[in-house]
This record gives sequence, structure tokens and C-alpha cells, in this order.
Amino acid sequence: MDTKGRGFRRLFSSLHPAFSSFLQSRPSPDLRELIREGDSLLEEGRLDPALKLYRKAARIDSGNSAENKSALVFGMMGRYMEAIASLDRAIEIDPFDHQVWMHRGFLFWRLERWREALASFERARTLDPQDGYARYCWMETAEEMKRRRCRREGRRTGGRK
Repeated sequence: MDTKGRGFRRLFSSLHPAFSSFLQSRPSPDLRELIREGDSLLEEGRLDPALKLYRKAARIDSGNSAENKSALVFGMMGRYMEAIASLDRAIEIDPFDHQVWMHRGFLFWRLERWREALASFERARTLDPQDGYARYCWMETAEEMKRRRCRREGRRTGGRK
């Protein structure tokens, strides 16, 4: 946006507080371009610059799209906790987005934090009961937890004999 447009926003914001909240709630025309440019960089495999654009887009408008894309890049970089933090922000915006819960489950799975993964897949399953993959991920996570519990208990009883 040019300097004139920002001055216009400041002027109206200072005149009446209602204008301020109205102007801040409208997405900037730069937002779509930032995300589009970030997508292009991501396709080229340029993760750092893509992430910077997505984070900038999230600061302009904290919509799910920018947070989801930030989480994707963080995950590709192996920065799982930052990816989860982005998804948690996306959940604050729209707690009914079943895909966000699925992505969160995958990240917790990757970190071997089974309870959190199970809870995320359960939430995704609840939000979209028709999604067989969410049901499958939930079952696999529950089975993995069961296998690990049996191994732990097997070592304990094996050591006592």
C-alpha cells in the first residue's frame, strides 16, 4: 500500500475509534500477494524467504491461511514446536477447521507425543466424522500407545524375575 493510503487510515483512525477497528479488520490488498509470493518461493524450495512472507501475512491478517502455511514451512524445516504454535494460533481463529487438527496430530506424532497426537486426531474425527483418514490416524496412534505401554510393562516384569 502506498504512503497516501496509510496516512488515510491513520487520519480516520484518529477521528473516530470505530473507524480504527473497522479498518484493522479488513484484509490488506497486499495480503493475497504476500501469500502468492510465499507459495511461489515454497515451490522453488526457498523455505526461509517463504516463511518470512507467510509470517508477514499473518501479522497483517491473522487468518488461518497464513498460519497454516507458516506451520507447513516450520514443519518442513523440522521446527515442529513452532509449527504447532502456528497451528494453535489457527485453532484460536477457527477451532472447527478439521485439517488444522489433523496437521497438529501429525506433528505431535512426529515428536512421539502420543497423547497430544491422539487428542488432535480425536478432535479432527469429531469435526468430520466422514473422514476415514482421521479415524485411521486415531486408531494407529491408539495402537502405538498400546504397543509402547506393553513394551514398558514387559521390561519391568522381565526385570523382576
